[in-house]
Amino acid sequence: MRLTPLEAIIMDCVWGVSQATVRQVQECLKTTRPMAYNTVLTMMGILREKGFLRSRREGRADVYQPCVTREQVGRRSLRELCDRFFAGSAGGLVSELLDSEHLSVDEIRAIRREVNRKLRDKDGRVGGA
Repeated sequence: MRLTPLEAIIMDCVWGVSQATVRQVQECLKTTRPMAYNTVLTMMGILREKGFLRSRREGRADVYQPCVTREQVGRRSLRELCDRFFAGSAGGLVSELLDSEHLSVDEIRAIRREVNRKLRDKDGRVGGA
C-alpha cells in the first residue's frame, strides 16, 4: 500500500515524535500545512485502516504510533518506482539518478562508496561460502 502526499506529511510528523495525538499532529503541521482538526483526525483514521498507524486510548484522546518505519515505506516506494518507471531495473534507476543534474560531486562519491561497500560485502559472502 502506498502513502498519498498528504498521508506522507502526516506520517512525517508521527515518525518525528514516535507517538502523537491528533492535536499534536495538527500543531506539527501548523507552520507547513495547516489543517482543520477533523481533517487530521480523518487522515489518521485512514492511516490506521491502511496499517501505517495503530492507536490506543489515553483518557479522552487516542495516541497514534507508526506500525512501519520511514525506511520500510521508502524501500517499498523505491521498489514501486523502479518497477513502474524502469521495468524493474535497479541499474536503470541508478543510471538515471547519476545522469541527473541535481547530484553534487559529493553525493556521487557517497553513492560510489555505498556501491563499493556492497560489492565488498557480496564478494566476502561468495568467497566465504
